[in-house]
Amino acid sequence: MISEEEVEPPQKKAKLPPLQCESSFLSLPDEIIVNCFARISKSSYRSLSLVCKTFRSLISSPDLYAARSQLGTTEICGLYLCLRFSTVPFKEPTRRWFTLSVEPNRNLTDGRRCRGNVFVPFDNFLPYSNSAVSIGSKIYGEHMSDYFGPSSAIWIYDCQTRTWGDVPNMKMKRKHASACVLDDKIYVMGGCDSGGINWFEMFDIKTQTWRTLPENPDVKVRMGDNVRKIDVVQGNIYVKTGAEVKDWIYDVKEGKWSVAEEHLSLLWSNSWCVIDNVMYCYSCSRYKWYDLEGRMWRDVKGLERLNRYRSASNDFGNCMVELVNYGGKLAILWDRFERPGRSQNKNIWCAMVVLNRGFGGSIWGKIEWVNVVLTVPKSYKFLRCIALSV
Repeated sequence: MISEEEVEPPQKKAKLPPLQCESSFLSLPDEIIVNCFARISKSSYRSLSLVCKTFRSLISSPDLYAARSQLGTTEICGLYLCLRFSTVPFKEPTRRWFTLSVEPNRNLTDGRRCRGNVFVPFDNFLPYSNSAVSIGSKIYGEHMSDYFGPSSAIWIYDCQTRTWGDVPNMKMKRKHASACVLDDKIYVMGGCDSGGINWFEMFDIKTQTWRTLPENPDVKVRMGDNVRKIDVVQGNIYVKTGAEVKDWIYDVKEGKWSVAEEHLSLLWSNSWCVIDNVMYCYSCSRYKWYDLEGRMWRDVKGLERLNRYRSASNDFGNCMVELVNYGGKLAILWDRFERPGRSQNKNIWCAMVVLNRGFGGSIWGKIEWVNVVLTVPKSYKFLRCIALSV
């Protein structure tokens, strides 16, 4: 039998000093700590930054993100949303940027709403640009305003270092241009006089120079705002135009234009994006992808459950729907009234979908999470949503 004297009271059990591991780690050179941090997911950075001032300083250092780029551990972890809100009549509307705040380990797949993922106001003022594109952690956009004329100036904002940059001006002044990125090059078209010789330009990030590219042979495409959206698929730039104008394809290697096939154009809507060289769109209340080999649009399977988050009385065809490439995942955003028929507000919903190839070449979508991410006045206008990597 063991006597009571031989039993150590629980409160007197030996404990390791709480900061022993931290102190040992802090004794390492900053370069080694940065190298370690660069190998773990950014979702852990928020917790690490609370440990001590040194960790917080290293996590906000540009050296960490340079190390992530060198090691190939960059992640798509920033989703930025720009909305316009009506204010006083005859005055320029207010534009605000929001960023998606994702709380780890709160993803629900059983249909319950997850309140951990929300859009929060971005604390730095960014101008709005219809042609805004992202390369790494940087956003590039043209200077523009509803009440000012076209501009050739370009702004750059690094969301990680919170710094501004400059690049040479475009050759042509533009307003409401369209842009996309391919191989560290920014392609910009439209938003200017259809007779201008620089209607289509390319900016090389490495050489910091602009180059004029061949114009589209159809003058209707170059008129007004007929270019709605452009994106890249297998080295070609797909151009979505207005309802009465044919869609076009630009072969970057050959430098030649061709008309998009009719069956490809028919289902193109403004709600489309490209992920791993596959085009996805939202059309006729269904999510579809384009089979290049079969030359046909096919349904993305497994997303039927999203229909339950739409009100039967809500005319969803007239609501905002946006598809975004979120690091290989499909981010779907849409809006609906908070209380149909009775509310002055709208809820913006977001669903994060993992895409997988199935039997027979089909594509299946697995919903990671879906929930309301922002509530806004019903008079708001959706402008832009882009993803960044760091």
